[in-house]
Amino acid sequence: MTADLAWNPERLAEYAWLRPLLTLPDDASPPLSMSLPPADAVGSYGPEAVEWIESSQRIRLRWWQALAITRQLEHREDGSLCHRVVVESAPRRAGKSVRVRGLALWRMAHPELFGEVQTVIHTGSDVAICREIQRGAWRWAEEVAGWTVTMGNGKESIETPDGDRWLVRAQRAVYGYDVALGIVDEAWDVKPDTVSEGLEPATLERSSPQLHLTSTAHRRATSLMRSRLRVALEGGEDDTLLLLWGAPAGSDPGDPEVWRAASPHWSEDRRRMIADKYAKAVAGEADPQADDPDPMAGFTAQYLNIWPLREVAVTAIDLDAWANCLDPAPVDTEQRQRLAACVDLSPDGQHATLAVAVVLDDGRVRVETVHEWSGPDAAKQLERGLPGWVARVRPRSLGWFPTGPAAAVASRLADRRKDGVTGWPPPGVKVSELRGEMTAVCMGLAKEVTAGTLAQSGQDMLCAQVEKTAPLKRGGGWVFTRPGGGHCDAVYAVAGAAHLARTLPPSVGKPRLLVAT
Repeated sequence: MTADLAWNPERLAEYAWLRPLLTLPDDASPPLSMSLPPADAVGSYGPEAVEWIESSQRIRLRWWQALAITRQLEHREDGSLCHRVVVESAPRRAGKSVRVRGLALWRMAHPELFGEVQTVIHTGSDVAICREIQRGAWRWAEEVAGWTVTMGNGKESIETPDGDRWLVRAQRAVYGYDVALGIVDEAWDVKPDTVSEGLEPATLERSSPQLHLTSTAHRRATSLMRSRLRVALEGGEDDTLLLLWGAPAGSDPGDPEVWRAASPHWSEDRRRMIADKYAKAVAGEADPQADDPDPMAGFTAQYLNIWPLREVAVTAIDLDAWANCLDPAPVDTEQRQRLAACVDLSPDGQHATLAVAVVLDDGRVRVETVHEWSGPDAAKQLERGLPGWVARVRPRSLGWFPTGPAAAVASRLADRRKDGVTGWPPPGVKVSELRGEMTAVCMGLAKEVTAGTLAQSGQDMLCAQVEKTAPLKRGGGWVFTRPGGGHCDAVYAVAGAAHLARTLPPSVGKPRLLVAT
């Protein structure tokens, strides 16, 4: 982190619009890192926006919300906004939703400042969360402002008589709009191309467009927030505003002073809540809201907002350690009720493998392949044969990553169901898209092998692939490859199955099927 990002009231006092915010109330903490105003900033619409939001919504904004809005609305001498991108992160339940809602409404109500109709596109990890934020404004928009509100699922919108709109859309539905303000909520679980290919190009040729990325930390975050935060902390880009509340890496997670310093807003209720979450993390109880099998990692991400920013390379699988993981003992009937499964299809469409995994009573995760498809028509074989094998393995839910050749197979199977073809999905199997990063999957398998916490049955084809597997840097992460050619479908299948088996609560006998790519 550069020195200019540290909270420095004396330095910030050089900017007249920030001076009223430099005296912190007793219930507030300054950001851990915050960009300085750019050289061409002459003021901010923030004070007027805060007054309008508080008056129209009949609320009192917290200090950090007022600061964030004031910083986001800094403008140049010609009135245009300085920041094209806002990267904002704070711990769970800090009040991000109220801030997002207020700013979206303010921008819709003041199109004259920007000289064009305002279109706000709001997406995020979960459409239901985005809908809930907008829902808090429906009554005011309809009954007080006289705006039009549409509440139907997938069509949520608020529109002014002049055509200014706030639309809630799924990640795949952000394309085709002119975007004045793009809001990406819970961005830790948002695909990078939602922004780079969907929202970002849509801001071109707009007057004072902004992309607002906001999220609490998560250990399994996609590269979107991690890369944007990393760049901003290293000095950033001139048009990006960084607003980060959290604890420095290495902080004592049990220190109440660390909790307070990491929280933009503080109260006795918050102290009690965090104390309770910490006690449960120490006791090994996972927090469902944290969505992390490691209770302490979930706690530090959710309530201390510590991001996993350091990029870790995937190492090749240790062959000696792999051999030491040999355990041909079969999985018993009771354990099979806890199976997780994974199927991978190679990029050339000629090799596919279905694998299963289960966490054993001794804590190891056991993996094995249960079927392979090969040949020029392997993808068709997979499509025809997967329903029968899923019925035989009997997973309770079926998921897949939304990219790659395996996703195409999943899509065709879904189309068959729409066409009334019976047998898919098999009775009792829940079908859903499963998100995740291949870096975590690959690194997880390598770590399991090295630590001796994996058991493998010595299958020839799987072992042959493992012997020739190597890590490869691709985009913002790492994958497995075969130097000189070849396929890794069995390695990916067991890696995905092991990864998913570890994330399933031991008490829940609902194994899932993961289609990795």
